[in-house]
Amino acid sequence: MHLPSGKPASGFRRLGGACARFFTGAGLPVFLLTVTVLYEAFLLAVLFAPAGSGPWSRFAVDFKVWCFSYDPRTGGMAWALVWIMLLEPVFITGLVLLVWRRGLGALLTLQGWWRQRGAVFAAGAVAAAAFGGLYIYGLADASEADLPPFPGERIRTALEPPAFELTDQAGQTVRLADLRGRVVLVTGIYALCSLSCPEILLELRNLLDGLPPEAREHLSILALSLNPEYDSPLLRARIVSAYNFTHPEFRYLNDEPEAMREILARLQFAHLFNPRTGVIDHANLFILIDADGRIAYRFTLNARTGHWLREAVLQLTAEASGTLPGFETALRGEP
Repeated sequence: MHLPSGKPASGFRRLGGACARFFTGAGLPVFLLTVTVLYEAFLLAVLFAPAGSGPWSRFAVDFKVWCFSYDPRTGGMAWALVWIMLLEPVFITGLVLLVWRRGLGALLTLQGWWRQRGAVFAAGAVAAAAFGGLYIYGLADASEADLPPFPGERIRTALEPPAFELTDQAGQTVRLADLRGRVVLVTGIYALCSLSCPEILLELRNLLDGLPPEAREHLSILALSLNPEYDSPLLRARIVSAYNFTHPEFRYLNDEPEAMREILARLQFAHLFNPRTGVIDHANLFILIDADGRIAYRFTLNARTGHWLREAVLQLTAEASGTLPGFETALRGEP
């Protein structure tokens, strides 16, 4: 096929020449050095991110939990992992300087850096794309105003929960039947969990802090142990204290392993011990039992949980209070 003017071929040649110069000259090392500097800055920004509820703060906590085994309860993390990630850019920089030391000599002047501005801009574009992805990630954790309204009665159930008699962190016996007339929120955690359990506990802490006293008076929270062999009363008491929960509003329950496994199975708290990592993979559930002793709602841990969980608690505690329907509006602080 005849090419009219040869321009496409010359265009490809120019592109090929530019790529060759990039990989054989100083372009590639400049790109790598720029990326490593931006990566190091990103890690430091995550490590020193201020506590808060904004998208960046939430992302920083998630990043540290997954990458550094961060524990939001104490602020502790696996510092060996932190130092490994912080030193990786230093290693890459040293390698780049060693391999491309001759080509990089021309970059000691401002003019030399300017000639490689394309590589710097390319690295900046990669960083911008990465931070853009993080921003979208933050937006995925939508604000309460962006969430769909709580469906209420449309998703309500009336299931019979299993009866149980367990022991809380204070050594006192807890019978589910004795809590009839109150709203009971049931979840599952274990003391040594450093992944989703801290998020569950923070969700419950935020829920209680945001409820008016009238609602809290009719609410009991029961946390079932997912690791009954090791969740001793001392460990359970420390977890409760670390999150400033009060007894008997919040009770961390345990019993003989076989009995606990049966209760967890009947409540559909799936959990599985991973012998390779020592982690218990488990369902992250919030089960709400109404004043009549029926399972009214089941929620999982996700972006809308806090909003829907609060709405469900307000609805059920209004019922438990025996007041008029307008009590729900009063609980929310609406006129």
